[in-house]
Amino acid sequence: MTLLGKVFTGIILVLSVIFFAISVAVNSTHINQKQEAEKQRGIADTATREKEQLQRLLESLKRELSIEQMARRTALAALQTQVSNLDKELSEKEKILRDLQTAHTQLTSAERATTEQLSARTTENEQLRNQIKTTRDNRDQLVQKLVAAKDEFNRLQGSYQSLQERAVQLRLENDLVSQKLQVLGLKPDTLIDAPPEVQGEVLDVASNGLVVVSLGRDDGIREGFTLDIHRSGQYVGRVKVKTVKDDKSVAETLTGYQKGYIQTGDRVHSKLF
Repeated sequence: MTLLGKVFTGIILVLSVIFFAISVAVNSTHINQKQEAEKQRGIADTATREKEQLQRLLESLKRELSIEQMARRTALAALQTQVSNLDKELSEKEKILRDLQTAHTQLTSAERATTEQLSARTTENEQLRNQIKTTRDNRDQLVQKLVAAKDEFNRLQGSYQSLQERAVQLRLENDLVSQKLQVLGLKPDTLIDAPPEVQGEVLDVASNGLVVVSLGRDDGIREGFTLDIHRSGQYVGRVKVKTVKDDKSVAETLTGYQKGYIQTGDRVHSKLF
């Protein structure tokens, strides 16, 4: 119930009480009508004054109610303006939220793409690490081979220099021998009737009767020379040179001269053939 309704209800209640009291007084007293009339007049005057007071109170309440209604209308207008502003702000916030959601979706897609690229780059990096490791291992192996090849080259170069020096020495010796052969009236390919007095040993014995001895071309041995085999001062047999190398020769066992089995380590002596 509003304030105005409460005021009207109060006035009606007061007037009802007053009229009820007047009716009771009129009906209950008939003795002294003049006094009663004066009394009723006084009551009526009192009621009139009270009515006037109530009317003034009512007017005051109406003014207060009007003021309150105006204030409420003003507050309501302000609230409506605030609601409108809030609705506008809410629309702007919703637009911002939609923009943020769109940006979030784009960022999520970009993050997913970045994650996939990162995974691909990680795989590529791992492959590159493996390739680098393999390359390093290959490089280390190549370096080791290069060092070994360099060492071998240095060794061969040393051997080459030694061989060159030996070749120079052999050429000098060959020139000296050639000069001596010319003095003797011999040619370099003339076969000498007997090997020089040299001694060696049996290096190997094959099952087919061939024997490898430690005497070669450097020792003056030629194909067709015969060599005697001894063991502990005892004659064992004789062999005939078939193939000659610089430091060793391959000879064939002459069975007609064999006195025992030739063994590795037996002594070898030159002999006429």
